[in-house]
Amino acid sequence: MNRLDFGKLFSGRGLTCLILLLILVFNFSLRWRLRDLPLERDEGEYAYAGQLILQGIPPYQLAWNMKFPGVYFAYAGLMSLFGQTPQGVHCGLILVTSLSIMLIFLIGCELMDAIGGLVAAALFAALSAMPYTYGLAGHATHFVVLCACLGAYALLRMEKSRSLIWPVVSGLAFGTAILMKQHAVFFVAAAGGWLLWRSRIENSRGYRHAAVFIVATALPLLITFIELACAGVWARFNQWTIQYARDYVSIFPISAVPYQFASSFNPILDDGTWVWAFALAGIGVVFLPGPCRRAALFGTVLLLAGAAATVPGFYFRGHYFLMVMPGIALLNAALLRAMAGFIRERAPTPILRVVTVCLFLVAGGDLAVRNAELWFEYSPAQISHILYGYNPFAESAEIARYLAAHTQPAETIAVLGSEPQIFFLAHRHSASGYIYLYPLTEPQPMAAAMRSDFFHEIETNRPAYVIYVNTLTSWVSTVVPGQAGKLIDSINDWWQPYARQNYQLVGQVDIAEGQPSQFFWDEQMGSRTNTADATISIFRRK
Repeated sequence: MNRLDFGKLFSGRGLTCLILLLILVFNFSLRWRLRDLPLERDEGEYAYAGQLILQGIPPYQLAWNMKFPGVYFAYAGLMSLFGQTPQGVHCGLILVTSLSIMLIFLIGCELMDAIGGLVAAALFAALSAMPYTYGLAGHATHFVVLCACLGAYALLRMEKSRSLIWPVVSGLAFGTAILMKQHAVFFVAAAGGWLLWRSRIENSRGYRHAAVFIVATALPLLITFIELACAGVWARFNQWTIQYARDYVSIFPISAVPYQFASSFNPILDDGTWVWAFALAGIGVVFLPGPCRRAALFGTVLLLAGAAATVPGFYFRGHYFLMVMPGIALLNAALLRAMAGFIRERAPTPILRVVTVCLFLVAGGDLAVRNAELWFEYSPAQISHILYGYNPFAESAEIARYLAAHTQPAETIAVLGSEPQIFFLAHRHSASGYIYLYPLTEPQPMAAAMRSDFFHEIETNRPAYVIYVNTLTSWVSTVVPGQAGKLIDSINDWWQPYARQNYQLVGQVDIAEGQPSQFFWDEQMGSRTNTADATISIFRRK
């Protein structure tokens, strides 16, 4: 490389591109090292539904849940590129998060400048991988963030252009975000509010853009609903995503909010305290004059939309907080850029101008130090047990290999528990559409009918193997004192006599803290010395 080219690389646009590339390399290297991370149950659901789609089976025909089908189609598309394996799923996640990082950079550039975009992108790359937001797994909220960032970027671009392409892109992106997870409706509301506020300034052009945005937002939903109706699954879709979802978000009383929020958010706060403090300070930039005021306002809107999206049902799952990370990253960038501008204008000595760099290093370094062990030291299996405890995610692959070796492709299996990743890993269909047992043990009006339906499906479809998961977190996701135990007993009261008559025990798995899991298959079961109930029991039909 000659001197002229070298100079271009390390100045202006060349340096910006190099730093952005390094941020993307960090994201890639971190997630590539952990590409063998065992699938957790949400990933298993999406991967199994995507696998069915690739087999020509529409959503809600053989597998049921309350989520809209956008993430199922997204998984199907990514697995067609990277393969139907955990590694393929996580390679797809690398692509999704990398695109989100680039969009955060572009949004930062639109609102501030290249430096602001780089700061936001760097912090977002770390925030989206925080362990206790479960950002290392391919949750639907990653896809919501990608779509919301695309919609937000197009929202900013339409302020500079008379073309209708940007309101179309923005609307399609936000509509697709709702398909990924219904919680994204709060981002649509925030975008609509921003557009209406801008429309007061731009008059006729602004209102025209707002009208196009509304139509474009509805289009992905309308097309999906029509396709589901044509596929003959509309009734099941309505039952699960409307009726059951309504009951699901009504289980917890508002009095449960403090505990639910604290139990999920405290570990996230501990993983990066300074970045949250800087984000709150960044909101104050909204009230200060200067070029960063608009960036702080936009970041605040994204933060509030993401925060509202964590609230439905008062569950506050860790991965819900991924939706606040774009706003957090932009508010940090807005604060640091505003401080840099203030110091540049008033600093008596050049040395004070490094203060903002030091503050960025504090926020970014705090994230890196607190999460370094999980990011760079522990193995994927160790990380799975640290984050998910006794949940049998690391063990599911071995169980699936056994099932695949001892069944024909047309045979079905069943899981008494909530481990849909086993169906995906074994490449076998579930004997029941209830791939989670959670709805059957929740204090919701449809639970009794769902239990009867589940029993009937198992008895009718006669699965070749049944996997019984003796782990409470695989049966109960919503702990309501005094109720869950009775509902679990009602399932066991059906299963135990049915199993004695129709199934024989052929496998057992013991999962113990600090020890490798032990697998006992067929004749090996005689060597098992543990007298306690196995964590997982595998039954073969007689």
